[in-house]
Amino acid sequence: MADPTQGHAPATRETYRALLLRGFSPGEAANLTAYLSGIEVGPGRPWRLTDVDGLLFLRELCRSGRLGSDDGLVPTEAVATG
Repeated sequence: MADPTQGHAPATRETYRALLLRGFSPGEAANLTAYLSGIEVGPGRPWRLTDVDGLLFLRELCRSGRLGSDDGLVPTEAVATG
């Protein structure tokens, strides 16, 4: 897999467009862009560029500590009384 900590990689949109210009289909270009960004690519439905960008955004929030593993969870006391 590609190194997710790599230095100044080109923006995903630039990479995606360059791949389209070289003859890749939109799904192939998005999958390759995801792979180059350190996102696992497997069989099934191809990635979409918006999904890749969204996942990279969430990854950065987690990496910087602005989003934790329990963010968005309802506290147990709120579930029991609500």
